Amino acid sequence: MARTCSIIVLQYNHADLTRQCLASLRAHVDRRHQLILVDNHSTEPAARELGTEFPDIELVACAENGGFSRGNNAGAARATGDVLLFLNNDTLVEADLVAPLLRRFDECPRAAIVGPKLLNADGSFQLSAGRLPSFAREIVDKAIAAAIDGGNRTARRLVERGFATARSVEWVTGAALAVRRDVFDRLGGFDPSFFMFFEDKDLCARVRQAGFEVWFEPAAELRHLRGGSANPRTARIYRASQVRYYRLHRPRLEQGLLGAYLRLGGKYPAEHAAADSARHR
Repeated sequence: MARTCSIIVLQYNHADLTRQCLASLRAHVDRRHQLILVDNHSTEPAARELGTEFPDIELVACAENGGFSRGNNAGAARATGDVLLFLNNDTLVEADLVAPLLRRFDECPRAAIVGPKLLNADGSFQLSAGRLPSFAREIVDKAIAAAIDGGNRTARRLVERGFATARSVEWVTGAALAVRRDVFDRLGGFDPSFFMFFEDKDLCARVRQAGFEVWFEPAAELRHLRGGSANPRTARIYRASQVRYYRLHRPRLEQGLLGAYLRLGGKYPAEHAAADSARHR
């Protein structure tokens, strides 16, 4: 029997981006696949009213903004598909990306997560997959990302060449992540302790620990406009999630190195500092 897909779009405000995303999905995705819009308790009236503009799309209205993980888990609870495709609301679909994603699941029985190729607004390559974070790996990855985002054509060409064909990877971005429903449910979905950032890497790490694979599929592609859902608290939330990820998945030495690095820069998250203090009393 052919697989079905539930596409879950999460929004917090930015109705203009969400409207473009939903319209692009309606134009390029087979109607047999379920579309779910999760409103993460938006404060903008235009965002809260989008459901009336797309009456055929199932709306999940959250009572509070619980972040990326809780919002997407709420959408998954209403999903009926064999595969869940989580999309940021700042993504644009320009061709059918569901079919090649489902095909990758069919061709790779151990694949539990598949990520499509992401493009920037100008059509250039956007890095969206790779190896799971470690203290040393993050330094390298940030240097590579800075070179690509800074317009270094040689760096972009070399990295893009490495992702020209489908390949097994360690993580794919949560901005566009397809996962087998049965595996997602078995693992308890996204970890709600991650408000935003690193929840995708955490899920990929747990999928791999359970004996499944994560794949990158360039035959499926879409544009990711980047940052449309960001807010002024982003830097603090990022560091809190980074520390949380290291505590769950990295050895104590790396946890200590990250903590020392963040404290030197005055970036160690206050909530973790308070927990550390309480733990050592």
